[in-house]
Amino acid sequence: MNYISQNQKDKCDMLKVIGVNSVNELFDMIPNSLKVKKLNIYGEKTEQELLNYFANIALKNKIFVSFRGAGIYDHYIPSLVDEVIGRSEFLTAYTPYQAEASQGTLQTIFEYQSLICSLTGLDVSNASLYDGATAVAEAALLSLKVNSKKNTILISQALHPEYIQTIRTYLENSRAKIIMLDISLDGSIKESSVEAAVNNNDIAAAIIQSPNYFGIIENMQALSCVIKKSGALFIAVVNPISLGVFQAPGEYNADIAVGEGQVLGSPMSFGGTTLGFMVVKKSLEWKMPGRIVGQTTDKNGKRGFVLTLQSREQHIRRERATSNICTNASLNALAACVFLSGWGNHGFKNLAETNMSKAKYAFNKIKSLNGFKAKFKDAVFFNEFVIETKKNIKMINKILLKNSILGPLDLSGTSEFFKNCILFCVTEQRTKCEIDRCIKILSEI
Repeated sequence: MNYISQNQKDKCDMLKVIGVNSVNELFDMIPNSLKVKKLNIYGEKTEQELLNYFANIALKNKIFVSFRGAGIYDHYIPSLVDEVIGRSEFLTAYTPYQAEASQGTLQTIFEYQSLICSLTGLDVSNASLYDGATAVAEAALLSLKVNSKKNTILISQALHPEYIQTIRTYLENSRAKIIMLDISLDGSIKESSVEAAVNNNDIAAAIIQSPNYFGIIENMQALSCVIKKSGALFIAVVNPISLGVFQAPGEYNADIAVGEGQVLGSPMSFGGTTLGFMVVKKSLEWKMPGRIVGQTTDKNGKRGFVLTLQSREQHIRRERATSNICTNASLNALAACVFLSGWGNHGFKNLAETNMSKAKYAFNKIKSLNGFKAKFKDAVFFNEFVIETKKNIKMINKILLKNSILGPLDLSGTSEFFKNCILFCVTEQRTKCEIDRCIKILSEI
């Protein structure tokens, strides 16, 4: 099929529909100071000359060092990841409807599922969801279908606020109720508050995040015991990299593990190229949203792969579908598969330990500065921590930004409890030199 570009009439019609007079108007939001007035690419130039010319223009870009996380994180992506996902058979492939024509794609999804199950200690993974927020909301729906006579979900107040908002959106027109579990003074959820809440026999599931939104590791083993005694499902929201050093959800008897997989080989990209993962116990597999790829053999006894489960509205009657999730983030799932394979067990553990040690180093330095103190002094955290400050937070981030540093997240709008608090993130990407430079700037504000 030939590609025929739009003619002038087509372009005018398109511009009229979106309400602008010219293509240039689409770029009006870009300051004139950042626009190149004229590109000096006329005349005969070699490829090398052109590359050098554009490289010099690119030098004007500012490269920011990030000390901000809150759901999307700056991790090193090994070159192996881009090498594999950049191959045309993966980069341009679409939904694997026909198994006989999609063995490569199906196998990569199968390998991804296997690795996620191994990482979380649970039985069955789907072929990924849109993002962490979607995965958590879908887990809430799943729990209501399993415990159909119950209609209340317990949610940790320390769950990512965007995840909470997504759950509320999913459930707003249903009979489901939400009860929020307040965080304690040390930033975690206490067993006593869960115990008081689950005394209500109407609890379908409890959703707890660890590391939570404030970076703190919850006592998931103790919380699980309280939740499971009530007959509710336990939904664990986890950062997969933290599982290199902390208990896997399967080890503390979680029924469902969900979270954001961007940390596994996908870039930050102004808010992420995201991937939601979901893993469940065997007994829940038929209630899972999306797809599951399975391994089988053909008539000649050779190994092959098929879509084993597709419980969505495109394949069965709409009212019987478990979800309206229509696709999976298969390219990001492949990136996660390559990322996990490349690190291996020992390397992945080292990666998690490096995240912890660098964050601990930054935490100890920052909390000792004049005008800064730890919000939660004795809490165990992963790669994020909360600092309380007497200084102007907007001023802090403005000065850091001038020094090419994306500073901490202002938590003041979260609640009165977090007034004058900021959330720092330090991953393995941050060097000692970068951390020390940030601390020096903070000390001089």
